[in-house]
Amino acid sequence: MVKGCGNSCMKFILFAFNFVFVIIGATLVSMGVYLLVKSRDFDQIIETPDAAAVLVVIVGAVTFVIAFLGCCGASQESSCMLTSYAIIVGLVFLLEVAGAILLLVYTGQITQIARQGVETAVDKYDPKQNSTSAPVNGFVDILQWSLQCCGSEGPMDYSTKGKFTAGKTPLSCCFDPLADSDEPQTTCSDGGSNGSKASFKQGCAQALDDFLHLFVGIIAGILIFAGAIKIIAACFACSLRNAVM
Repeated sequence: MVKGCGNSCMKFILFAFNFVFVIIGATLVSMGVYLLVKSRDFDQIIETPDAAAVLVVIVGAVTFVIAFLGCCGASQESSCMLTSYAIIVGLVFLLEVAGAILLLVYTGQITQIARQGVETAVDKYDPKQNSTSAPVNGFVDILQWSLQCCGSEGPMDYSTKGKFTAGKTPLSCCFDPLADSDEPQTTCSDGGSNGSKASFKQGCAQALDDFLHLFVGIIAGILIFAGAIKIIAACFACSLRNAVM
């Protein structure tokens, strides 16, 4: 039994901290499994769509196991568990820092793969089918609406590839496809006078490139921050271990 207010506080903080990460780990595993199932819909767009989902499952499982070890070590005041927890957390810290560095170094390669994926998806877009019968259509529509972009390099992609008549693009390229419209629209105007119905001008390849650069930077920052938190948790575990020995 630990003695002293300081040691008791460390025990509580360590337990609470790891309990939160037990929940986070379980959530990540669930999300990874869901993504793994849903990724089957996009097999024709990306050759290895399962990689990201598998990575999420692995990260979630590792997070769950380490956090569970920390919870048990703190609640049972086990010096063995606390020592193991501190060592593993230290190794994870090194891996997270290395992962952040690799993400920053290989951002160019990541965006290039994403750009090729967008080009392939736009090439396979079939205006005669809906997103249910052609998952690639749903993928492109979601990408265009969410990033406010159109085509791979721009709206002209659809007319030059013969998928739409000149000046027309998919409905998902519109700023507001239903604005001032008495009838449901099936296409979007490329550069019409009505701004609410004109298509987005930026190509999705560049829009996704910008998004990924921002996303990778944020993820790298989160990894480094999470690593710093883990080092503090490892220090708490070592101090608590010394108190119970």
